[in-house]
Amino acid sequence: MNKDLRTQLPLWTIAFCVLLMPLTVSLVLLIDLMIHSSDTFFVVTETGTSFNWGLMSIQLFMVSILLIISFYLVFYLRYRKHNRENPRERLYFFIFYKPGEILEDDEMLQQVSKNATKKVYILFANALPVLAFLMIIPLHRSIIIMAILLVIIFQNLLFYNEINKYYSGNYTFNNKSKKTDYELSKANKRVVRGMAIVCFIIAALSVGRLAQIHYHAQSIPSQMEACMNEGGTAVIERNSLWSLTEFTCK
Repeated sequence: MNKDLRTQLPLWTIAFCVLLMPLTVSLVLLIDLMIHSSDTFFVVTETGTSFNWGLMSIQLFMVSILLIISFYLVFYLRYRKHNRENPRERLYFFIFYKPGEILEDDEMLQQVSKNATKKVYILFANALPVLAFLMIIPLHRSIIIMAILLVIIFQNLLFYNEINKYYSGNYTFNNKSKKTDYELSKANKRVVRGMAIVCFIIAALSVGRLAQIHYHAQSIPSQMEACMNEGGTAVIERNSLWSLTEFTCK
C-alpha cells in the first residue's frame, strides 16, 4: 500500500515545487529585463541584430521548462499506471473538493488523514502571518514566491510523514494527555521564539535595505548632474537580481 500513488502524491508535489523555484527566478529576471532593459535581449553586431541567447535568465528558463515537461511526462505515465491498476481508487488531474492524498478507505485512514490535515492547518496558521509580514517589507518578490513554495513543501512533508508512519507501523492513536499538552506548550514557545528571532532579523535587514535605497535615491541624481556637466555619459545599471541600482560616468 505504501507504493500507492495516493500516498506518494505529496512527494511528487514537493519535486514539482523544487522545479518551480529556478523557473520562478528566471521568469522574474526576464520580466525585469523586459520592463527596465529590453534592449538586453538583442545583440547588435556589424552584420546585424540577433537575439541574445547567452542571457542567464533565458538559459535558466529553457532548462527549467524542459525539466518540468519531463517531470509531467514521468508523472503522467505513473498516473496512468495507477488508474489502470486501481480502477476503484482513480486519481484525476483536476479536482477541487478533495485532494487525492486524503485517504478515507476505512475509519483508521480517515483518522490518520484528519490528524495530518490538522497539522497542515497548524502550519498554515503560523506561516501565513509570516508571509503577510514579508509582503509589507521591501524584499524582492522572488523571496516572497520562494517562501510560499517552501510553505507548500513543508505542508506536503507533514502530510506524507503522517501517512508514511501509519503504513510503516509506527503510528499510534493515543488520547491526548496532560503530558502531551505540556510538551505541545514547550514546543509552541520554541516556535514563537524562533519566529520572533527570524522576524527581527528580517526587520533589521529591511531597515538596512531601506537605508541603502534612500542613500542611492539621494546621491545618484547629483552624481548624474555632475557627470553631464563635465560632458560625460551617465549610465545606470544593476549587476544582479539582488543588487541596487549603480551609477557610473563614462
